[in-house]
Amino acid sequence: MIDKTVRPLYEREPENAPGPFYVVKDVCITCSLPVETAPENIKYHERSCEAQCEARADHCFVSRQPGTPEEIDRIIEVVAGSCIAAYRYCGTDAEILRRLVEAGCKQQCDALVQK
Repeated sequence: MIDKTVRPLYEREPENAPGPFYVVKDVCITCSLPVETAPENIKYHERSCEAQCEARADHCFVSRQPGTPEEIDRIIEVVAGSCIAAYRYCGTDAEILRRLVEAGCKQQCDALVQK
């Protein structure tokens, strides 16, 4: 996916892959919807534990930008399904913007809103 971007309106999680889709820093609540919907593109950041405990998911991030029409479909579903608007799009692709607006996600499109 080749997509021009605008400056993101929010700080990105540092692990986000470069590109237009991103997770806002410190907003994810690890609800599992994104990693189950788009496992090729979204992963958990696992916080290590120094004591005798298991690593725990701390937040999600876009591990790889979508590259196929199917991956774009799934990541749009993630943006639309995020109950806390943690997922955003700072790209300018007219078709993706149209689809996000139709899905009720205009406020998650950095190119269309002002902070």
